Amino acid sequence: MAVQRKPKKATSDIDIDAAEQFISGASTSTSSAQKSKKTPVALRFDNDLLARIDAMASRRGMSRNAIISYWCSKGVESE
Repeated sequence: MAVQRKPKKATSDIDIDAAEQFISGASTSTSSAQKSKKTPVALRFDNDLLARIDAMASRRGMSRNAIISYWCSKGVESE
């Protein structure tokens, strides 16, 4: 079986500066006692919307949870 190259991802719709800032904030070293505990939540999405979210997350190399969290944080920051 031949080894295939990883496909190039389109990054034209990503705000690179915002993504870097978001990632750098996640990588700051803190002790486990200082880390905030994340609370699980249940959300309901229309099947078509969820498929579009999954497709966008896949294109950006992110998980569904990561992209939804990112969008929520950007929305709260812009408020």
